[in-house]
Amino acid sequence: MSSYWKVDDTMRIGQRFVSIPSENGLEYSPEQKIQIFVDPSTKFMNGQDSYLDFNFQIKLPSGSPVPTKLALDQMGGSALIKNIRIYDGSRGNLLEEIDSYSSLCSVRYDYDTDNSTRNFRALREGSGVHNIANRGTQGTSQSLMANTLTNAFFKKVEGNQASTDTWTNDAFLKAKICIPLHTGIFAQNESIFPVMMTQGLYIEIDTAPAGEVLKQLDSVLRTRRGKLNPFFHSLNGSLTGANNWAVGSTAVSSIYVSTKNNIHGSDAVSKFPFSIGETLNLCDDDDITSTANISGTMTISSINLSSNGLVEVGFASPVSNNGTGAFSLTKEKVFLYSTAVESSTSYDVSYTISNVNLIISQVQLDPQYEAGMLQKVREGKNIEIDIMTATNYKNSILASDRQTTFQVFAQNSRAKSLLIIPQDASVYSAKDQIAGIGTYEILKNADADDLSLFSNRSGYTGICDELKDIQYQINQRLVPSRPIDVSKIASRQSIDAFHLYELEKCLDNAGIVPRSFRAFKDNFVFGRGFGVNQGALDLRGKDLSVILKYTGTGVPAKPKLFNSYILSVRRLLIGSGNVQVVL
Repeated sequence: MSSYWKVDDTMRIGQRFVSIPSENGLEYSPEQKIQIFVDPSTKFMNGQDSYLDFNFQIKLPSGSPVPTKLALDQMGGSALIKNIRIYDGSRGNLLEEIDSYSSLCSVRYDYDTDNSTRNFRALREGSGVHNIANRGTQGTSQSLMANTLTNAFFKKVEGNQASTDTWTNDAFLKAKICIPLHTGIFAQNESIFPVMMTQGLYIEIDTAPAGEVLKQLDSVLRTRRGKLNPFFHSLNGSLTGANNWAVGSTAVSSIYVSTKNNIHGSDAVSKFPFSIGETLNLCDDDDITSTANISGTMTISSINLSSNGLVEVGFASPVSNNGTGAFSLTKEKVFLYSTAVESSTSYDVSYTISNVNLIISQVQLDPQYEAGMLQKVREGKNIEIDIMTATNYKNSILASDRQTTFQVFAQNSRAKSLLIIPQDASVYSAKDQIAGIGTYEILKNADADDLSLFSNRSGYTGICDELKDIQYQINQRLVPSRPIDVSKIASRQSIDAFHLYELEKCLDNAGIVPRSFRAFKDNFVFGRGFGVNQGALDLRGKDLSVILKYTGTGVPAKPKLFNSYILSVRRLLIGSGNVQVVL
């Protein structure tokens, strides 16, 4: 067997973009399948320059739900792809499959990022971005999910809002999203792919559940960065003699909001993250479990900028403060939070994906070159293409399992890296996922800046959950020689440098450039690189075990599903009328 395909043989004489629509429909909903067929007449494509193009729009639950502003997960359009499979044109040979694609993408988008990359993804892919105008002033960490002014998924509120401006599905924009496909054949492939030799390509994409990928804004949630929310100012709106909301006082029809967290200026109403028709309550800024006991429902009927520069929030009907223990509604000591999702029995949001097209970068070569390649294939020679791809091996443990060892039964001949994402395996309702209720607590109340931080990305991001140390056993040898300590990260108060050093090597070998470690707690991952200087390891016939000890000072709170990705080089042998896949 000899190889005909060589880089220096390639003679590119032209390039154009070809739009290929999906096969089986014009509009897709959550948990449906998108199918795309790339015809062999495309001949050659540059996968790195190709991308998936579609329209995306959020839909509130049917019936008469309490409205709230919703946005797509901070990684953008890639969150919508749950699984992806790529076959040859005959649909008989599976060339590549990435199970839990969004989980692997979450690592790429959290760690391979910087300000420039993040802003570019926000424009192109609908990713979250920190907006300076929506920044907090109370020392909270930056949020990518608090943008009310330039959000791609809902309309910017302009001017004062009356009861007739109720938030409905019409307030959600149809966003245009263009995402690369982070697979070996597409974005991770530096070679020109001969589509004509594989009888075309057939792509299957499973869309993600709506509750998993749609989020409320961080600045309205009680469980995420509470101090980023708007704060209560007073009942009278006076800048010099502001009054508290006394227990047992006369029912009120409106309250005024503090200028904290940049809720001020001519666009203060636009910055205010709540919407007309939304229900809210108030919470102590020292304890998220200490909420106000209000008689009646605080349903927003108007949002106005008063003459003194404070935002006045009006209610559909008067409400009063019944009090609860020592909790009092004092000036700038309580913040507003949304109960639209949290207090609903269910909140079955949805979305639509429409006008799906795969934009192929078609490379045009000299016809004589094409004829020469076909002739060589007829003579029994193969085109050999190496692609960098991921294979997912899954394992799980209960929350009560404090020490565990699991094997990764990998048979990859050129493995670059092992990347493990320990996910929260609990089953959550859509409303709990959207509002971050009862999920994994990334930061506890002891953190004075964020107050608390519960995950609203359960199901595809990693959690530490009292993990003390990590070690691997490869072919009967423990590596590294000493366990990797992560107990400081488990405490949620500090960082373990050795873990980040190992993670940096792992990500780099996996083709994920480690530009940022800001998400080391929000999206906790660990792994092992199998070589230096982009080296590889043959895992065939080798024992590969992961040894974990959840023996920290606390008790693990969540069961875990381990997505263990083997990032490896896979070889495609393309011959006359057939494709062989060599792991």
